[in-house]
Amino acid sequence: MATRADSKPSGGQTTQRGSAAPRATNTIEAGRGRSRSSRTDNRTGSAAEAASAQRSPDNSIQPAKGRPKGSDARLRPKRSRDGLRDAVGQATNREQGGRQASSAETSPDRQRLVPEHVRKRFVQVGKHYYFADGARAFSDRGGRLTTPSENTEVIRSLVAIAEARGWNEITVRGTERFRKDAWFAARLAGLEVRGYRPTEFEQAHLVRTLSRDRGEMTQEGIRGALSGLERREQSEDRGKESRNSGDPTRQARQGGLLTGKLIDHGRATYRHDPREPMSYFVKIETSRGDRTIWGVDLERASRESLSRPQIGDEVGLRAVRQDAVKVRAHERDTDGKIVAEKDLDTHRNRWIIEKRAFFEARAEAARTLRDAGVDPKQAVKRHPELVGTYLQVHAAELAAKQFRDPEDQQRFVTQVRSALADAVARGEPLPPVRLRESAPERATARSGTGRAREPAQVRE
Repeated sequence: MATRADSKPSGGQTTQRGSAAPRATNTIEAGRGRSRSSRTDNRTGSAAEAASAQRSPDNSIQPAKGRPKGSDARLRPKRSRDGLRDAVGQATNREQGGRQASSAETSPDRQRLVPEHVRKRFVQVGKHYYFADGARAFSDRGGRLTTPSENTEVIRSLVAIAEARGWNEITVRGTERFRKDAWFAARLAGLEVRGYRPTEFEQAHLVRTLSRDRGEMTQEGIRGALSGLERREQSEDRGKESRNSGDPTRQARQGGLLTGKLIDHGRATYRHDPREPMSYFVKIETSRGDRTIWGVDLERASRESLSRPQIGDEVGLRAVRQDAVKVRAHERDTDGKIVAEKDLDTHRNRWIIEKRAFFEARAEAARTLRDAGVDPKQAVKRHPELVGTYLQVHAAELAAKQFRDPEDQQRFVTQVRSALADAVARGEPLPPVRLRESAPERATARSGTGRAREPAQVRE
């Protein structure tokens, strides 16, 4: 779990237009036939969001009518062909009193149905639902659900409401990220979606997630009358409450390596909450499900990555150290309004994100470095990136001569070699090689007649 200090930027940072908190209201709503506003494309960046806002002032989810062109029905988790999903669907129907209505035939009472677990999560005042601090989470307009947020918890709640009301097919409108996350959550619940056209990678990610969930259902069986989405939410809530050392996200923050397939990354308000400052996130798909890591330094780590991972690549993520920082913390009143600010001394994680193959190559280089029997020249031929590291080992051997006891000398060099090998294995930047200046360059620098030239460096 990311700390607020790790996720919030320090002063002086500016936000990018394409990643700023959404000003429009995201919505899930009932469709009224095929309209121009529902023909959304999949353009990215601020231009796409601006165009979306011009087409419709609201981002929404609503039940849709008719069969849209280009539907991704081939990915629909057909419950009739899956005995486990049939059992879950039947249990859900029994819980809702056996009411089975299509999106076009929902009763007035069902149009106001809100699952109990969603009611418990928020505070209701009329048609509006609020977080505990008073900030609005979403509004329920009967045939239309709206929200100013891209918060994952809010999106899942909206989809849970749509599922409970029998909206078998929905239309989503709004920001790129809202439509993408709403599409994914709705497809996991077995709903058809208009308003977002997923990429080939996103479709494959959905298939893998459905397959993984189906495997978990096979192991656990059908327990109670819970819908697929509600079961998933409760399972993830239990995972958030768990504080055991086996959590891979916590391990990554403690120096362990978190690996998986890169799904998404970018600047956004912390946890996609418009009340929070800008931060940076990296979302990866692991064997245990999707993980989202938040941290301001992730932007620098992504920009300076040596292996340049792309969406769909297998990547590794690790926090290599913690830097002391001072941030401005907001104090809010019961209505969620900022009433005061104060300085807070805390820490910020420094991250590394590279392709998985990068860390595998580094592990091999570290093993070579630890082996004192390997000739440095041969080691550098196999791993040219270790030139600067072996120079540091040589410097340690020279420094060890100050000790009289040969065993102390050997112990000192071994400790230095081990520390350097650990840094190599973690993926940290390797020491650069500073080249000697030529005699004319040194003379020019001393005379001051020319501009001193910085020592050249050899990077990885």
